[in-house]
Amino acid sequence: MFAFGTLLLALSGLVAGEGHNRILNFPSASTANYISFNPGLPSLNGLTVCGWQKKAYSDTKRYWFSYAVSGSDNEIILGEREAGVYVLYLGGSNYGVTVGAPENQWIHVCATWDSASGVSTISVNGEIKKTQENFKKGFSIRRDGNLAIGQEQDSVGGRFDANQAFVGRLSSINVWDYALNASDIAFIYDAGFCGYSTTAVDPIISYQDILSQDLHGDATIVEERSCMDLEDPSDGQVLRFPPQSEASTANFLQFTPDFGTDEFLEFSICTWFFKTYGDQGRYFLSYAQSGLDNSIILGEQATLGIWVSGSKMLTDIYLDQQTWYHLCFTWASDSTSAIYVDGEKVKEGDLAKGKTKTSGGVLNIGQEQDSVGGRYDANQAFAGSLYNLNMFNIKLTDEQVSKVYANGTFCKKVPDELWEAGNVMIAYNDLYSLIPDGDVSFDDGEEAWRHGAMHCDSMDLDEDAHKPDCWVMEEKTEYKNKKNGNLGYVVGTVDEAKAACYATGACKTLTCYQKGGENRCDMKSSFEKSNGDKKKTSYTYRC
Repeated sequence: MFAFGTLLLALSGLVAGEGHNRILNFPSASTANYISFNPGLPSLNGLTVCGWQKKAYSDTKRYWFSYAVSGSDNEIILGEREAGVYVLYLGGSNYGVTVGAPENQWIHVCATWDSASGVSTISVNGEIKKTQENFKKGFSIRRDGNLAIGQEQDSVGGRFDANQAFVGRLSSINVWDYALNASDIAFIYDAGFCGYSTTAVDPIISYQDILSQDLHGDATIVEERSCMDLEDPSDGQVLRFPPQSEASTANFLQFTPDFGTDEFLEFSICTWFFKTYGDQGRYFLSYAQSGLDNSIILGEQATLGIWVSGSKMLTDIYLDQQTWYHLCFTWASDSTSAIYVDGEKVKEGDLAKGKTKTSGGVLNIGQEQDSVGGRYDANQAFAGSLYNLNMFNIKLTDEQVSKVYANGTFCKKVPDELWEAGNVMIAYNDLYSLIPDGDVSFDDGEEAWRHGAMHCDSMDLDEDAHKPDCWVMEEKTEYKNKKNGNLGYVVGTVDEAKAACYATGACKTLTCYQKGGENRCDMKSSFEKSNGDKKKTSYTYRC
């Protein structure tokens, strides 16, 4: 049995709202970046403010929600007054709670208040972290004030302070004129980042209301990804990182994983892997803990390898660019570890024997952490694509690795037997539920296919396939850049560069030459302008 109000909440939660894949981005600590408007609020005797926050700062005293009225610029404020200490201001009074809000991770924050009872709460990720009694009991929030998102107002609509300006991303901000209960808040959080939930009573300020306002300064709306309500929305979605020429410390997925246990003595990680770099020493996964930033690292240090607790095991295999490989890495504290490529074991040996892995660290896809959650190096940043990356709580056997590889069936997901046995510790769908940073994206269909991925919807696109015979070579020729026509470069063979050029969907010309002992090919969007250059050879795609 459950209450009628809960039934209304559950039924309304089936309706998807608008704007749920649109993210507000505040890129820097500047008073120029904000949204500001008069929402036309009446006097309020109850309040709930909820939103998703992903902060990109480590200092203190930054706020993302500020409602000011004449004579009270602190009528409502929500944010951090110290690092990790969330605070709610109401009519000039305030209280806070330490929640340890991490950098570069999405958290869901709600603050509630009820005038009649004087009860106020601050909740993080669906759980009440602080209940404040007798807080502004009998008070009324004044009408017709100004709301600022991304700044804290020291006068109505202005007097911002760059040291208090929010830096990071916000999403699904909604305001209600009553205090939501704990079940409501947990329901909204459990519905996930996409926000496919609402309440029995609509918010008095909706996220769509906020998105419809003017953006100031460098504040932008980022279309992160679709929020499809599918059984497995990650199916066919390839996680793509920019190529080597655009590799950056800004590009990654990062979160604190829930391993389902405080410590573990074995694990396996399997993924499809496609690289677009020609240099050495790039890594696609790192797990860092306090005092041990090299807890787990996967990638290449000239050759393919795995690092556990600071120790490493390298193969003698150098993976080619523009080629999909299936990789599996297995480790156990009390036995040997192994590396598999396309279902075949290529290396086995002792690695970090007797060590234990613990939870509470930070997992990063795309960067190698030199401290927990940071100190990245652009020269080590991953460039390429990953698909169906899963982490298991056992050391997979040769037979199990073979089943995961599935004879090279790209679209095959994790075998049911591993799900049924509870062996999937982190699923690819968990990664898909995150919001990528920088220029990382999840692509499907033709976008993913152009970057070498298979189609997982059985579409026949043979007519659009890359045709090597369409390339025309022009020796001693360089094609010049048009405005915005430079698409970066590829380090590797000409065939690898041709595949990378075609994959962009915009590249029409390659100009290749030797630089630093390596073959480098610049990608251009046009073949209209060229000139002679004895040291360069160009290739144009003429189909």
